[in-house]
Amino acid sequence: MTRISIESRPNRPLLKTEAGALIPRLITSNYDHARVALVAGGALLLGGDLVEIEITVGKNCSLEIEEIGGTVAYDADLLESNWNVRITLEENARLIWQGLPFVVSNGANVLRSTEIDLAAGAVACIRETIVLGRHAELGGKILSKCRARLIGKLALVEEIQLDGNQGMPGILGDHRVLDSCLLLGDRSDNDESEPRVLQLEQPGSMARHIGMDTHNSRVTKLWSEWAGQVTALAQINK
Repeated sequence: MTRISIESRPNRPLLKTEAGALIPRLITSNYDHARVALVAGGALLLGGDLVEIEITVGKNCSLEIEEIGGTVAYDADLLESNWNVRITLEENARLIWQGLPFVVSNGANVLRSTEIDLAAGAVACIRETIVLGRHAELGGKILSKCRARLIGKLALVEEIQLDGNQGMPGILGDHRVLDSCLLLGDRSDNDESEPRVLQLEQPGSMARHIGMDTHNSRVTKLWSEWAGQVTALAQINK
């Protein structure tokens, strides 16, 4: 289990980390803010692997997470592997997490689950990029689930099942990249953006890009705007 938690302190935050399949490394910190890198402790993701990540951001604190290198789910002859993320944001907490590409190789079979709970005033900005296959591959199988709650109320329940060997009409078609940006606890104020932004019933926004390459993703510009929006909100609350 990989764990990261932060609590505010007068001089520096109380940052607790625990290494699992991913190893947290502190980059910078002050009394209520920390930037932490996640580094793979070995080859990821292999058949049968279980990766668990638990993130807790304390009241009035902010946390930025950076991934060092993307993740490749390797050919496992369809033996299932699991990638589970649990995020808890306490009152007025802030989280910015830009996930790097998660590549699902031929023969991989991944169950990816994300649970997010936000207290009053908390805001999170999270990017997730799924890529079916490495170069010249069609890609394996992935079932991606996300459930988010704001002050106990459901804000998002989503389940996406992809298989590189079977085109998914209405989802990816013949494309291989699904790039998503999720803003929770606040809304995007850019309604003229491209790609189009989906406004959630609870305070939150989601944008998606479907394409053949990650470097052409139209989500990148929105990600920068939304991450900046979260950073600005953190400054206002100080």
